[in-house]
Amino acid sequence: MEWNVWILLIFAGLFLITDVAMFVKMVSLLKKCKDDTVKGLGNKLIPYLHATGVLSVLMAICMILATVMK
Repeated sequence: MEWNVWILLIFAGLFLITDVAMFVKMVSLLKKCKDDTVKGLGNKLIPYLHATGVLSVLMAICMILATVMK
C-alpha cells in the first residue's frame, strides 16, 4: 500500500481509539452520577456526545478516503 493510505488508516485508528475512550468516560460518568437529575446528567454528557459524533465522522472520512486512494 502507498504511504498516503497508511497515514489515513493510522488517523482512522487514532480516531477510533479516542472514540472508545470517550465511550468509556461516558459510561463511568453515568455510573458515578446515579443520583443526578436527567437535565444535570444531560448537561454533563452533551460535550462527550458531540465529541464522539465529530470523531466518528472524521473516522468515516478517513476510511472513505483510504478506500478511494487504494
